[in-house]
Amino acid sequence: MTGDGCQDPRDIHPHWCGFCGARQMFTALQCAQLLIVPSCPRCSGTDWRNEIDDLTAPDYREDRQ
Repeated sequence: MTGDGCQDPRDIHPHWCGFCGARQMFTALQCAQLLIVPSCPRCSGTDWRNEIDDLTAPDYREDRQ
């Protein structure tokens, strides 16, 4: 999840929305310093997932259409 708990050290890395599957790129600094989790621009959800979660992502994600 972005914000508290994201330990991805890469300068820019993806997260995806657990509700609608939208992807968004975040910087390591953003993830480390966010005080609140940002809303998804597509569905307003706040359930951001990381690439580990991507292995078990549902089939409705954008890149599998």
